[in-house]
Amino acid sequence: MTTKHGFKYGRYLLRCDPMPMADGRFGAQVVVTSEEGNDHVERPFPSLGEFNTEADAVAHARAWGVRWVDDRG
Repeated sequence: MTTKHGFKYGRYLLRCDPMPMADGRFGAQVVVTSEEGNDHVERPFPSLGEFNTEADAVAHARAWGVRWVDDRG
């Protein structure tokens, strides 16, 4: 999948492309993809808050994704 806001973090890819909202704001979301053996496992987190700018939504989603990965050790 193509992403404008994809970040590698260890063995994970965080895809943090925000969802444009009807009111002009952006919904933060992240899909965390990991490779486990020969499989790719995707974990979507679609509702992480709404932000006034695309950059703020991306930054929040990226930080949230990094914390999620770190919490799993």
